Amino acid sequence: MSTGIILRLSLTDFPAKNTDMVLHSVKQNLGLLVLFLFVFLAIRVQVAADDCEGARPIEVSLSGISDADASRIQIFAQSPLAKARPLTHLPGTDVWRQHFTFWTHALRLYLPPELLQKSHPLTITIGGEQRFSASTATIQTSWKAVPKPTESSSELVAFDSPPEISAPQSPLFRGVINGPELTPFLEILGQTLGLLVLGIIAVLLGHRALPPRNRALRLVSACLRERAPLPQPKSTERGYAFAGLGVLLLALVALVHGQRYGFVHDDNITQFFPVILQGCESLLQHGVFPTYNPYQLMGAPTTTIGTYALTYPPTYMAYAVANYIFRDRYLTLDIFVLLHLVLGYLATFTLARRIGIRSSLAMMAALSFVLCGYFCVYTRGWFYMAPVALWTPLLLRQLHRLTDPKPLCWRWAASTGIVIGLYFHAGNAQMWSYTLLLSVALVLLWKRAGRLTRGRLLWALAGLLIGLALAAPLLITQAAEVVGIDREANVKTGTLRGFVALLLPSPLVRAAHPGIEPGAPNVWNHLFNFAPLYFCSPVFLGAGLLALASLFTFRWDRRCVGANAWLLCGGLALVLSLGENGGLAQLFAQLPGFNKFQHWWKLLPFVALFFALGGALLVERWLQITRRARLTEQWMTGIVPILLVYNAFISQPMMTIPDKPYPPLPSAVRALVLNPQEPQQRSMALAPWLPEWKEPGFVGSLSQNIATIYGVPMLEGYDPLVEKTPLNVRLKDRLYRSTTFKRVRQDFDPIPIVAPLEALHRYGVRWIILTEGHEELKGTYALDQVITTHTSLRLRLPHTSVFELSGSDPLAFVEDIPEHPLPIAFGATGAKVELGKFSEGGTVVVNLLARERLHAFVDGKPTPITKDAWDRVTVKTQTGAKRLTLRYEPNWGKGFFLSGCLLLSAAGVLLSCRKMHTA
Repeated sequence: MSTGIILRLSLTDFPAKNTDMVLHSVKQNLGLLVLFLFVFLAIRVQVAADDCEGARPIEVSLSGISDADASRIQIFAQSPLAKARPLTHLPGTDVWRQHFTFWTHALRLYLPPELLQKSHPLTITIGGEQRFSASTATIQTSWKAVPKPTESSSELVAFDSPPEISAPQSPLFRGVINGPELTPFLEILGQTLGLLVLGIIAVLLGHRALPPRNRALRLVSACLRERAPLPQPKSTERGYAFAGLGVLLLALVALVHGQRYGFVHDDNITQFFPVILQGCESLLQHGVFPTYNPYQLMGAPTTTIGTYALTYPPTYMAYAVANYIFRDRYLTLDIFVLLHLVLGYLATFTLARRIGIRSSLAMMAALSFVLCGYFCVYTRGWFYMAPVALWTPLLLRQLHRLTDPKPLCWRWAASTGIVIGLYFHAGNAQMWSYTLLLSVALVLLWKRAGRLTRGRLLWALAGLLIGLALAAPLLITQAAEVVGIDREANVKTGTLRGFVALLLPSPLVRAAHPGIEPGAPNVWNHLFNFAPLYFCSPVFLGAGLLALASLFTFRWDRRCVGANAWLLCGGLALVLSLGENGGLAQLFAQLPGFNKFQHWWKLLPFVALFFALGGALLVERWLQITRRARLTEQWMTGIVPILLVYNAFISQPMMTIPDKPYPPLPSAVRALVLNPQEPQQRSMALAPWLPEWKEPGFVGSLSQNIATIYGVPMLEGYDPLVEKTPLNVRLKDRLYRSTTFKRVRQDFDPIPIVAPLEALHRYGVRWIILTEGHEELKGTYALDQVITTHTSLRLRLPHTSVFELSGSDPLAFVEDIPEHPLPIAFGATGAKVELGKFSEGGTVVVNLLARERLHAFVDGKPTPITKDAWDRVTVKTQTGAKRLTLRYEPNWGKGFFLSGCLLLSAAGVLLSCRKMHTA
C-alpha cells in the first residue's frame, strides 16, 4: 500500500523530460516469456519428481508366517538415487507397507534362512494392482542374492527384486517400479500452456498501454539511475542514528515482553547454552580450553563442531560481563545477542550513509535489517544468527571501499580479513557461506558495471585469503568432524508460502512456517500462522521488487546494473530463499559444502539487508526529484519504525518452555543420579522431542543437553551433527528396533537386531528417566518392554519418573572385572580415571565412545586407544600405573599450517597490488 502511495504522488510530480531508457521490443519480451516458462516448467517437474507426485504405494505380503518370523523380516524400498527406506510392518497382519510413498527403483528382502525352506506365498502389490506373486521357496532362484556386508553380524539373507516387477518404461519413469501416474505432470503442462497464453496477451497489451513516454516507466527509470547524495550535517546524522538506536532498544524490549532471559528459548536453552556455559567456565574459571562434552552422546566434541562459537572471543566476553558484572551467568546469551544487534544496527546505518542514503532512510534501512522477522524469531532460539546482523554489513562496508578511487593499503586487506575470519568463528558456517556467496556476486556486478578500478579484484582476493587464514584452524577441524556424516541438502522448504508476508504484517496476512507441513503434531499448531517470521517492511522491499520487475520491461545497461547491484543481490537471495520453488537452490545444492546445507529460508536476513539498501537508494533518488519529498520522508520515518516494533512485539520463538535457565535439579533426582556415596553411572532420558509444557518442570527430564548443566552423564543428547557420526549411528541402531520412523542411517543394510537390554548394560545405563508425554511413543521402541520388565520404579515426580536398571557396567573398570568400578572424573577436555589398587596392569574400559581424536595418557605417557565390540574406549595399562587420562585433542596443526600458507599467499597478492599501484 505504501509503495502505491509513493507511486501515485510521483506520477504527478515527475518532470516531463526524456530519459535514456530502452524498452524491450515485443520479440524480446516474448523471448523472455519463453525463457521464464522453460524455467517454470523445469522447476515444477523437478518439484513434482522430488515430491514423488504420481508414485503409487507399495505393499508386500508374506502369508502364513509367525509373529516371531515377522519381527525378524526386514523389507526395504530403494529410490533411483540409491537411498533406502524400510517398509513398515502393520501390527497384527502379514503386510509391509511404505510409510510414505516415493519413487522406488527396487525392493530388497532380508529373511531368516529357515524361512526359505518353507513355501509361504509372497505377493507384491503396487497401486492396488498385484504385480508379482511367488513363494519364499522360489526366492533363491527368482530373486538376485545379495552378499552379506563384511561387517554385518546379522544372520539374515538378502535378495533384490527381479526385473519382472519393473514398471512399463517411459522417459519420465525409467527404472521406477511404482509408476507412472501422469496426472500431476499433465497438470503442470496445462499450467505452462495457460501461462503462455496469458503471457502473450500481457506482452501485447503491455506494449500498447505503456508507450516509451509513459510517466510510470520514466519514474522507474529515473529512480534506477545513480544520483549524487545530498550533503547533511553531522548533527542530523547523529540525531537519526541515536533515534534509531532508541527504536531498536524499544523493539527488543517489546520482543521479549520485558522478560529476563528473553533470548533463551528453543535450541538455545536445550542445545547451545549448556555447552556454551561449560566451555566458558572451563576457560575463564579453570584456564582449560574446552574441546569435549563427556556428559552427552557418550562423549561428544564441542569446539570443533563450530556451532557453539567456542573459538569466538565475543562468546567469552558476553559470559564475563554476565558473570562478573551482572553476577548472573544465565544472562550470557541475552548480552551476546544484544551486543550484536546494536552493533549491527550501527554498522548498517554507516553502510547506508556511505552508499549515499540520507540519514532518515539510513535509519529505516538499518532497522529494517536488524528487526526483520527472521532475527526477531531466530535470535531467541539460535544464538548464532545474531552475528549475521553485525558481520554482514561490516563486510559489505569494507567491500564498498573497492568502488572508491582512493588507493587501498594493507590495513584495508587486514581489516577485511579479520571481519571474514571472525565471522566464521561466530557459530554458523552456513550463514558465513551465504554471506561470502552474495558478497562475491556483489563484487562481480560492480566489476561488470566498470565500478572497480585496476587491480581491485586482487585487493579483494588478499582480504579473502587473510579471512580464510583466520578461519582455517576451525574450518579444517570442523570439516574433519562432519566428513563422515550422512547429511543431505534440503531444498524442500522455502519462503514462497510467506511471500506476501514479506511486505505486510500480521494479521493482514497469514503464512505458515517454511518447515511446517500439514498433519504436524498439535505442539506445532502455532507455526501454521507464523507470518511475523517473514516480515521485512513494505517500503524498501516493495520499491525493490517494483524496480526488479522492470527487467522485463526495459534493458538495464552497465551503469544501471552498477547503480542497483544491491537490488540484484537481493533478488538472488530471494530466489535462493524460495528453495525448490526458485530453482537455483537445486543447482547450488550440488556444490561441495552447499550439498549439506538445509533450510534455504535462512537467506531471509540477506533478503532484508540487500532490499533495505537497494530499496532505500531507490527512495532516496525519488525524494530528490519529487516536490513532496519532506512530507513523504516524515511519513515514512514515522510508519516504518512503528511497523517494525509491532512485528517484534507479536513475534514468538519456535518453542518456549516455562523453565528459566536453569533451576536447581530436583533434590530427589540429584540424590539418585549424582549420589556421591556410590560409583557414578550413566542415565538415559526418554522424553517427547518438543513437549507442550504448561508449567515448569522440563529440566527434570535431563533430556537433550540440559544434563550438561548439572554434570550428569547421559547416554544421549542433542547435536544433529554428532548424532549422525558413525559411532553414534551404531549406538542408536543397537538400541532401537523400530522401523516406523525414519532411520538414523539411510543405507541399504539390514537394521541390526540387538536386544536393548544388553546395550543399556554395556553402556553403563543405570537410571532411566521418563518424562510426561513419552506415552505418545509407546509401542514404537523396544525400550518400553525393557523398562516394563527389567527396571524398578525409584522415584515419581509430577512430570518425571526415575527407573533403576541393575547389572550395568561402570563408567570405568578393568576388563573382565566390571564389578569393581574405577573412580572417574569428567572435564571439558575428557576424563581422568584413578587406577588405584587395580594397578597391576591390564585393559581398562572407559565407557565413552572411542572417537578418533580422543587420546589416552597413562601417567602422562601417550598410550594407544583401541575399542571393544561396543565402540567403547579400551586402554592397556602397565603394572604400577596410577592414572589414565583421556583428552580430546583435535588436529589443530593442519589448520594452522593451512593458515600459514594462506597468509603467505595473501602477502604475495598484497605485494603484487603494491607493485601495480606504483607502476
